[in-house]
Amino acid sequence: MALLVISFLTGLSLLYKVIPVSKNLDDFYAEEMYLVTYRYYFKNNNGNTTIKTYLPKNNSRQRISAEETGAKKGIQFERVAQDGNLMGVWTANKPNLFQNVDYQFMYEGKAKQFHIPQNFKSTLEATHPYLNETEHIQAFHPKISQKARELVLGTKGDLESIQRLFNFVHSIPSAPIISFTDALTTLEQNRASCNGKSRLLVALARNLGYPARIKGGILLEHTRKRTSHAWVEILVNDQWVPFDALNGHFAYLPSNFLELYAGDEFLLVHTAGVQLDYTYEIKELDKIPFLSMNSEQFSSISPFSLWGLVEQKVLPKKGLNLLLLLPIGGLLVAFLRNVVGLKTFGVFLPVLIAMALLETGFAQGILIFLGLIMFVGLAAHPFNKMGLLQTPKMVISLTLMVMVMAVGSYLGIKTEIVWLTSLTIFPTIILTISAERFTTLIQEDGFQKASGTLLQTLMAVSICYYVIANEWLPTVLILFPEILIWVIMLSIVLGKYIGLRWTEVLRFNPLLTPKSV
Repeated sequence: MALLVISFLTGLSLLYKVIPVSKNLDDFYAEEMYLVTYRYYFKNNNGNTTIKTYLPKNNSRQRISAEETGAKKGIQFERVAQDGNLMGVWTANKPNLFQNVDYQFMYEGKAKQFHIPQNFKSTLEATHPYLNETEHIQAFHPKISQKARELVLGTKGDLESIQRLFNFVHSIPSAPIISFTDALTTLEQNRASCNGKSRLLVALARNLGYPARIKGGILLEHTRKRTSHAWVEILVNDQWVPFDALNGHFAYLPSNFLELYAGDEFLLVHTAGVQLDYTYEIKELDKIPFLSMNSEQFSSISPFSLWGLVEQKVLPKKGLNLLLLLPIGGLLVAFLRNVVGLKTFGVFLPVLIAMALLETGFAQGILIFLGLIMFVGLAAHPFNKMGLLQTPKMVISLTLMVMVMAVGSYLGIKTEIVWLTSLTIFPTIILTISAERFTTLIQEDGFQKASGTLLQTLMAVSICYYVIANEWLPTVLILFPEILIWVIMLSIVLGKYIGLRWTEVLRFNPLLTPKSV
């Protein structure tokens, strides 16, 4: 009876929160959210003072909302469309006054990866505006023409040509923005900021007949800054594809890239002779992926959640996610053991292995897992013959594992293989314990039975991985921690299960099926 009352009260609590939250369901699925404020401080001397800057627009990977223009008494605001971009124009007409403009908006963004075919459709317009040479993008200068021909010599398609151009510009050493750098200067000095690198990449692409343009915006992070960012877009089969030669993003745009304008422009323009100071104030907010709200807005609907632990830095969000996923994974393994009938390395070890795979990636993690198990098994064989006790052997296995992973991480850095460098202390310990458990089972039950248990453990690990890898699940648990009460209730139900396991049904099915006479 008590369990029914607890379950009922838990359901009421969830219902109380789910009904208002359901009205804010969102299919945009943004990965990050920022509150962005353009702050301009200036003194209006004589006559009108004008400040112009580019404003963000919605597209397939970014959404803008909660805009406040900063217009007020004495300062007029106007939106102006210019060459496909959107500009904000503030005009102040009271002389000899210090004034300020705060333009604010909410940004929600998600990363986007673009697919590039081996060969592109040819550009039908030979006079395409993004094939032209400009004052600062000297696309047909002899030095740039020579470098472009050198880079694409022997290539077998458009994709390889673009990759060669990108790799060359990306390899140019980076430099802070000290002075204006055009494409030719970047090539000659072999050193540039994002602007110089972008102009050079555009020049090389245009030289080879690929329409290209500069894209400008701001890299969003929790800080105040005065710098904007520039990258490149190349027209591939009627689609503009991004390339960031400074940060190494090939046909990819991260979720924190705020897109503002297209073209070789300056983000901020103002009346000459005006005393002006400015800053971009950026505040990162905790985005709830499937809701059109952040954690602060959710707290106003329902104060009972675990977001406070994240906001107050009591626990890092990643650590809290893993902590909350552990009972869910444990319940899943309990079902697989008690109802399905799988034999695994304990209850929580498959869950921990699945969590370790979140660090390494599933396919690479499984390969590492099997490789390390075989390695520890072979390495521990001599020590088993020596008759060592279990604990010292565990220390030896862990030490060998750490040595192997240290070498693997070193090779990963040298060869730039990312998954080799992702072997942190958490997966190291989990994989070591698993390898030791397998070795012990071989000694106790023989290699065949131990291998069967290993295979069933991998099945449980795979199922757990694809459940806990869902990025929504930990967020749901943070918002609705009452679900953990239901985990306890379901575990009690599983504990009462005394029926045949599914594997036993399959095994004894010939005996259970009546034979026809």
